Amino acid sequence: MTVDNLLWSKILNLKNAIPEGKILGWRYVNGAFSEILSTQKIDTDFDAILIPSQLLNQIDVSGFDITKLPFKSLYLITKHTLSHTDKCILQNYWPLAILSHFNDDLPYVFIHSATSLDGYLATCSGHSHWIGNNENLVHSHRLRALFDAVLVGGKTVLNDKPSLNVRHVEGSNPKRLILSNKCDDLSALKEIADCETYLIRNEKFGYDDVANSFDKFIFYSGENKEEKIRDILKKCKDENMSSILIEGGGDTLSAFIETKYANIIQFHISPLLFGNGIKAVKLPEVSTVNEAYELSDMFVTPVGNSFMITAGLQ
Repeated sequence: MTVDNLLWSKILNLKNAIPEGKILGWRYVNGAFSEILSTQKIDTDFDAILIPSQLLNQIDVSGFDITKLPFKSLYLITKHTLSHTDKCILQNYWPLAILSHFNDDLPYVFIHSATSLDGYLATCSGHSHWIGNNENLVHSHRLRALFDAVLVGGKTVLNDKPSLNVRHVEGSNPKRLILSNKCDDLSALKEIADCETYLIRNEKFGYDDVANSFDKFIFYSGENKEEKIRDILKKCKDENMSSILIEGGGDTLSAFIETKYANIIQFHISPLLFGNGIKAVKLPEVSTVNEAYELSDMFVTPVGNSFMITAGLQ
């Protein structure tokens, strides 16, 4: 999914834009974005608009394509003449660029991970470089540029030695969040000068930061998994994080999915079969199909020689 540099800069600008009034939606015309501040000014002179469901009945959308997105119950309305590539770009990045305009109690949580076709994110030894292709690598850096923070578990730090910054595209580095209770040596995390790095840990466990790896600590509490995840998110919100991208590993992804604090799940599906390994998602056993976790408003995006599935978690 190739994104023109000029268009990408304009998408980034949406994240930091200060609204002049109450925003009702967003318009895209001739490669430029603008805000919809009044229903009186909504007309059909656009290539695409991004609006909440309550505005649908105020616009004549006959002759346009209507796509319900899993992001914040937003709808993407596009002209038939808009190319498939441009539509993919808009539906993947446009909603994420305006997340800061929604003043929610908890950060918006987005899961992105590359998996094999049979659902593994690493081999039995923990090796995962590289399940995703180069196009997905660039995509993941675009996501980092659009989110306030990126979160991984301690095992991911040990196995992947990640940087968790933005390198392959234009954009600012997110805050780096490491969720780990058991690992006391997290020196594998690469030092990045302009990245604020947090350790998130249960208050029952201390941490002696001998290597001075972290700028701040978030100690959470709770009687069960749901309470603990909520406390983590609440304290991240207190640190001015409105959106969090979760990249791994399996236990971390699964915890946010199981407690339904993940808003969006996005998996890059690679044309690989492992047969065994570390599962991307491990949830409590269900007895019947209707007990399964249900996803909503799914869409599929071609990514090089593979594809990406994006859906909301109900």
